[in-house]
Amino acid sequence: MSVQFSRVLFIVNPHAGVQRNIRSRVIAACEKAGIDFTLEVTQYAGHATELAASASEMGFDLVVAIGGDGTINEVGRALLGTEMPLGVVPAGSGNAFARALNLSFDPAKACRAFIQPEIRKLDVGRVGNALFFSSAGIGLDAEVAHRYANRTGRRGFLPYLVLTALSLLSYRPRTLRLRLDSDSEIERTPLFVAIANIPHYGGGATIAPQAMPDDGLLDVCVVTHPGWIRLVLNTYRLFNGTFDRMPGVEIFQAKKIHITREKSDWFQFDGEVEKGPKELVFEIMPGALTLVTAGQ
Repeated sequence: MSVQFSRVLFIVNPHAGVQRNIRSRVIAACEKAGIDFTLEVTQYAGHATELAASASEMGFDLVVAIGGDGTINEVGRALLGTEMPLGVVPAGSGNAFARALNLSFDPAKACRAFIQPEIRKLDVGRVGNALFFSSAGIGLDAEVAHRYANRTGRRGFLPYLVLTALSLLSYRPRTLRLRLDSDSEIERTPLFVAIANIPHYGGGATIAPQAMPDDGLLDVCVVTHPGWIRLVLNTYRLFNGTFDRMPGVEIFQAKKIHITREKSDWFQFDGEVEKGPKELVFEIMPGALTLVTAGQ
C-alpha cells in the first residue's frame, strides 16, 4: 500500500510521558511501513515550535508530535494557518487530546494513520498569545498546573491527582465575573473555571462531557465547591462522563469568554502555565488545525 505522505518529520519530547522505548518503536514502525522520515529530539522549551515551523521549507509534508498535550501544543501552534497537517503519537502522562480524538496509544498503530490517513479540521482555543487544543483554565486548575510544573520527582497522572488533592485543602477561591459572548455578566466564586475544547482532562478524567473539537464553540465549566461530603461522594463523576451532573458544576457554551479576576494570577493552557492579567479573553478559532487520523 502506498504511503500518502512523501516525507514525515517526527518531533519528540524526550521528557514526555511514561512510555519506554517510544523512539525505537516509532522508528521500527516507520521502517516496516516504508515511510521516509526524520526524527528530531527537542533540546529546549520552544524547540518543537521552531522545528515544526521550518518543516515545509525542509521538504516535509507531515509533522508528527511524539509526546503529551504540551508537545502537541508546541508543534501544532507552528502549523496553524498553513497547509501542513499534524500527526500525533501519544506519549504523555495525561494525553487528554489523544483520548478525545481516539488516537491509538500503540506507536505502531498510531503510525498507520500516516499510511491510511483521514484529514480532520479541528478548532483551536486562544487566550492572549497562548493557544490551546485541549483546555485552558484558571483558579485551582491553574494553581495545580503551576505546582506540578515546579515539582521534582515522578511524573504522571497519579502524582498529579495527589497534588490536586493537597492543593484543594489550601486553595481559597476568589470571586470573578464572566461574560459569555455578548450576554450580561455573571458573578461566581469558583474553585476553578475550565475552558474546554474537548471533553477530557488527562488520565481519563472528563471535565466537559458534551465538548466537541469541531463545533466552533468552547465549553465553559464553572466549578464551585459543593461542600466536602458532596465533593468526595461525587468525585467518581470525573471518570464516568457525568461530571456535568456534579453539585456545584455549571457548564455554558460560547465563542468568546471574558473573565475578570480580582488580581493577576496563573492560567493554564494544555497543562502549560503562565501569569496573566486580571482580565482574560478566551476565544475559539474554528477549523484552525489540520489533524491526520487513521482511515478505515
